[in-house]
Amino acid sequence: MSKKILIIDDDMDLCNLLSRYLTRNGFETETAHAGNKGIAKYADGDFDLVICDYRLGDMEGIEVLKSLRHHNPHVKVLMITGYSDIKTAVEVIKMGAYDYIVKPLIPDEVLSVLKKSARQ
Repeated sequence: MSKKILIIDDDMDLCNLLSRYLTRNGFETETAHAGNKGIAKYADGDFDLVICDYRLGDMEGIEVLKSLRHHNPHVKVLMITGYSDIKTAVEVIKMGAYDYIVKPLIPDEVLSVLKKSARQ
């Protein structure tokens, strides 16, 4: 059975590319292009992991993370960002994110993190 992943990012091209790559590697994906839409999709779906951008058009990724953890305290969220900042990375991990990856994304790195999360 494939793992179901929700990708939340306001960059539609990144969502589409990541979705296609993960689908080719055995994952089932859905995308949302705003934080509120991602939260709604998560509440309606049964996702094994969420990949969420830290800076979204309608809200910050940390707000999405808090909301998702309210729905499910055990949700695994991989936070991605174009802004490399140690303080933010530490804050996101303390808030319960599974991992933190800086853009530009390296597909094999994302795949490695997803496979690691599936084993836990």
